[in-house]
Amino acid sequence: MTWGRWTFVALGLLVLCCLLACNSASGEAPPSVPTPSFSSSLRPIIATARVRVSLPEQGKPHLLDGALYASIATYRTLDYLSTRRALAGGAREVVLPQWVVNNRGTFIAFEGLTTVSEVSGSIWLIRHGHRRMARAMNTVSIGLGVKAVVNNYTEPLVFAR
Repeated sequence: MTWGRWTFVALGLLVLCCLLACNSASGEAPPSVPTPSFSSSLRPIIATARVRVSLPEQGKPHLLDGALYASIATYRTLDYLSTRRALAGGAREVVLPQWVVNNRGTFIAFEGLTTVSEVSGSIWLIRHGHRRMARAMNTVSIGLGVKAVVNNYTEPLVFAR
C-alpha cells in the first residue's frame, strides 16, 4: 500500500480539527459580563468605567497550545530526519546553506533553536493577549513544515555510484 502525499496532509488536518473540536467543547459556560447602562444623550454614562478588567487566563497556554508545541517539535524532528535521508540519497538542500545541513551538530542545533524560537514567540504572543495570532502562526508553520517533510520523503532517491 503506498501512501500518497495528500494522505499525510489530510491526516494532519484531521488531527488538528479533532484537537480544535475537543478544545472548543470544554463544557464551560462563558463568563457573564455586566452590560453597562447608557443614558439617552450622545455621551454614554458607563457605571463601571473605572473598573479595570483583568484576564487571568490570558497569560497561560492551554492544552491546544501544548499540542501545537508538540506538533512543532515533531515536525522539526521529522524535518531533520527526512533531510538527512534525502541528502544521503543524493539530494541538495534548497533553503539552508550546505554547511549547515552537512554538519550534523550544526543542523541539530539549528532545528533545536528554530523550535525554541517558534514556541517562545508563541508564548510571548499569548502573554500579550494575542492567542489567535499565536495559534495561526503555529498552524501555518506546522502546515508548511509537514509539506516539506512529505516532500522529502516522497522525492525519489538518486544514489550516486
